[in-house]
This record gives sequence, C-alpha cells and structure tokens, in this order.
Amino acid sequence: MKLIILTILALFTVSCAHHHKTPKHHHHPYMKQCAYSVSHGKFDVEGKNEFKTEHQGKTYYFSNQINKEKFDLDIANNITKANKYWTHNRLKREE
Repeated sequence: MKLIILTILALFTVSCAHHHKTPKHHHHPYMKQCAYSVSHGKFDVEGKNEFKTEHQGKTYYFSNQINKEKFDLDIANNITKANKYWTHNRLKREE
C-alpha cells in the first residue's frame, strides 16, 4: 500500500514539474506581447512584467499602464478581439 501511495505521489510531482517547464502550458497568451496591441491587430509590441492583468487563470501583459487600463475596461471583449487577431495572424504565418 505504501508503494502505491509513493508511486502516485511521485507521478504527481513529475507531472507538476513537467507542466511548468513546457512553454505551451504557460498561462500567458500572445507570447507576452502587449494584449492591448494584439487586440488592435499589432503583434510587435512587447509586454512588460510590471504591466500585467490576471484574468481567468491567464496573465495578460501590456507595454504600459495606459494600455493595461484601456484593456481592463472591457476585458472580455478585448480578449475576444485579441484572440481573433492572434489566431488569424498565426494561421497567416503558417500558410
């Protein structure tokens, strides 16, 4: 019984460690680009660690405080727009 419990704990630990090392599992969309800029179709504006918003388990980064505040005013709609632009841009690059 102890062996079974130790095995389960070991698997859980490895699983958790793997989760944090795999880039696609990280919860920051748009490869840390400014989410406000992405929501306006711009993909070359880098987000900064000091300007970020947590929403539904994901971290959104921004280039400055003003863009963060604008994005936060209507966060659900802005996320929808950013996701649409990001997906369209990604598919375009894959062609």
